[in-house]
Amino acid sequence: MTKQSECRPGGPYGALQLVQRRRILPAAAACLVAALGCATHADLRLDVELAIKTTVMPGAKVAVSICDTQSSRTLVSVNAAVPMIPASNMKLFTSGAALHVLGPDFEFVTRLLRDGDRLIVVGDGDPGFADPYLLDEMQIGDQDGIDLESFLQIWVTRVVGTGLESISEIVVDDRVFDREFVHPTWPVDQLNRRYCAQIAGLNFHLNLLHFYPRPRKGMRPDITIFEPDARWLKLTNRATSNDGVHDNNTAWIARQIGTNNLTFLGNVKFPYRSPVPVTVHDMPAFFVRLLAERLEAAGVEVGGYRLIGLQEPPSGGEVVAAVRTPMSTVVTRCNRDSCNLYAECLLKRMGSALIPQSGSWINGSAILRHVIHERLADPTVSAKVVVADGSGLSRENRVTAESITAWLNTFPNDERLGPTFIGSLAVAGKTGTLRKRLKNAKVHGALIQGKSGFINNVSTFSGYVTMPDGQRRSFSILVNGFDGPARPAKKLQDTIVVAIAADMAAAVALGLGGE
Repeated sequence: MTKQSECRPGGPYGALQLVQRRRILPAAAACLVAALGCATHADLRLDVELAIKTTVMPGAKVAVSICDTQSSRTLVSVNAAVPMIPASNMKLFTSGAALHVLGPDFEFVTRLLRDGDRLIVVGDGDPGFADPYLLDEMQIGDQDGIDLESFLQIWVTRVVGTGLESISEIVVDDRVFDREFVHPTWPVDQLNRRYCAQIAGLNFHLNLLHFYPRPRKGMRPDITIFEPDARWLKLTNRATSNDGVHDNNTAWIARQIGTNNLTFLGNVKFPYRSPVPVTVHDMPAFFVRLLAERLEAAGVEVGGYRLIGLQEPPSGGEVVAAVRTPMSTVVTRCNRDSCNLYAECLLKRMGSALIPQSGSWINGSAILRHVIHERLADPTVSAKVVVADGSGLSRENRVTAESITAWLNTFPNDERLGPTFIGSLAVAGKTGTLRKRLKNAKVHGALIQGKSGFINNVSTFSGYVTMPDGQRRSFSILVNGFDGPARPAKKLQDTIVVAIAADMAAAVALGLGGE
């Protein structure tokens, strides 16, 4: 038991305050309340320091910052000014800055234009274009949800409806972003994995292929079921269909860098219900071929297809179809579900919005640094933020725990951006990447909203603790450099969040309210 219990009603401080409240002179009462507040925060600091000291994490460096969001007063600071690798906590800066630059009412719009006998697909960098999760949520008339082929057929039907029987060419205009699809500091040996999906001016289906392999006794597994269905792909099948007692489903797919040549590996014991994903190289070029094939299957003659030249004039024509993804959806997928593609598209889209050139990691990062400096009052805090990418996948990013809480503190009182930003965060024990965190923890009715992050030897957790009476604190707990699994780091983070909630509950019991 910590000293915190002494500050609750019934303990010596609580009893004294409750019995004598009306007898104390105003100045004396103010001093007592201040002293009680300092006592609870001192106990919180001790709890945090004890939690760090008793957590076994060889080689780990821990940074903690806890603030009151209303006053921005720092309540706990442990290595809070030390630059650390943020992992996916970087998305907090990216999503907040994108709201600041593009606005909460912004929409990504992917358009299909008709220019005479030409079709032009104009990308807007929308990460949500045919995102399987969003397709499941989509409503078409009385139908809830739509599959990928039906989504494609909507565009085909629109084209057929224009009366076009022959198309001279289909062009993809992806110039809203540059064509550097992969950040140079991303792990090369992981570029086939879904969290390393390429970033393009035209994204489709999260820039992934989804395979649903099935075993075939004594043979290689069946890998012919996948989406989007693209029969031109070169597939090499080296997987097995072993069904022994010690065999399991372990299928995975390698992709040759710079190509869409795929090699299927591992074992398939049972039919896969959840997909085996692999990244697609150059989705704009992949998509235009896919659309051409679907149109030809519908009886429309297609003369050719290509990507637009970088020096060609701006695209124009009659709008045949358009798909819109609202900003609130994008930042929620970015933060709640920690989708790297969404974060990087927000970063590059900021660049293309404010600089008259294609969005890139270079100009997007420059805009992000500018917004961080603009929103944070202390330039010494903002100066320590180093931006490499928008998602936190790069190990070149650097932030401090105090820069994260300072950033978080700018949103609760921001009537324009705050509701969308705070609402985009995962809720501990309920949603997104935090659905399994703090599920049965004693948090005194507090709402825990935040963003977790993990890459090798890095585990981070930042967000808000909000009590039922509305008082709110921001927190950031960054752990770098540990050896072994991330479990101890996550346990430490959860322990600190529980301590924050307990300290806030004690403050409420003492009548200290929002600090």
